[in-house]
Amino acid sequence: MKKTSCFFLFAMVLLCNSYAQEKLFLKNQKEPIPCKILEINTTEIKYQPSDADQLTIGVSKNDVEKIIFKSGRTQYFTDPLQDFSYYKGQKRMIFKTGLLSPALGFADFYLEKSIKPGKSMEFQLNVIGLGKNITYYNNYLNSDNLYINQRGASVGAGVKMLRMPDFELSNRRLMHILHGSYLKPAVSMGYYKRDFVIIDPMNYTYSTKNKGIVIGLISVSAGKQWILDNTFSLEFYGTVGLGIDNFRSQQSKINKENNGNPYTQDETLPYQNFGYTRFGRGDVGVSVGGGLKVGYLFNCKKPKVAGMDKMRERLNK
Repeated sequence: MKKTSCFFLFAMVLLCNSYAQEKLFLKNQKEPIPCKILEINTTEIKYQPSDADQLTIGVSKNDVEKIIFKSGRTQYFTDPLQDFSYYKGQKRMIFKTGLLSPALGFADFYLEKSIKPGKSMEFQLNVIGLGKNITYYNNYLNSDNLYINQRGASVGAGVKMLRMPDFELSNRRLMHILHGSYLKPAVSMGYYKRDFVIIDPMNYTYSTKNKGIVIGLISVSAGKQWILDNTFSLEFYGTVGLGIDNFRSQQSKINKENNGNPYTQDETLPYQNFGYTRFGRGDVGVSVGGGLKVGYLFNCKKPKVAGMDKMRERLNK
């Protein structure tokens, strides 16, 4: 009877020890590692495997998902470059404007908001006509007082994918969450009106017609953004994509309506579409653009409503 009791007690101790092992979960491994945790420092976790307690192994904290200790407590580990809490105190929204766009006949405004480390959303508004009135010029007519009088707007949205560092030095602070080089796939669409000039090259006379232009763009932008003192941003970028507009169609329609006008603009000439330049014949073509932006950083805080907390307290009673 005593032998049976001792055997049962010994089996229970072994069973408890097996369940009391600490478990290390790696991000690239499904099964946990039964082990004894020896040390957790700023960059590394050292442990002894249960089946080889003479061996000490070190693993980077960035490769560890979690540890379940003997007590049942679970400790999770996150990559500091991908954790919002490591960027505490950094402003996560930017209002920006293009520096060069007014000289090209429009003003562009942007609102960027960080979604998570390495990714943000950017919304765009182009006010066409808020800037220089573009002068019309051609070989038949040279006039500094003839303008196209553009008026309209376009809107767009894109996802910025920021390039994150591969590792963090222990003695170096993390860079700003919105700082760095990026790729941004985006779409935009808009509408504006402009004057089309009808020229009679035989008599050197002209007239104008105001017509609407519908525009659309599917693009990818590449650029780099610097954050200065968590307050200002500076950014340069280049864009390439597929542009669609009905400028050529409108021009052909106007020419057909004026049978006495033999003049037709060369369709191989690029068309400046207030935000990008489109190449190609017809209404579809490769489009390119670029620019320089400056911005101001801020946080959007929810206003505190007086009396709401008291009302919640009364409802909870």
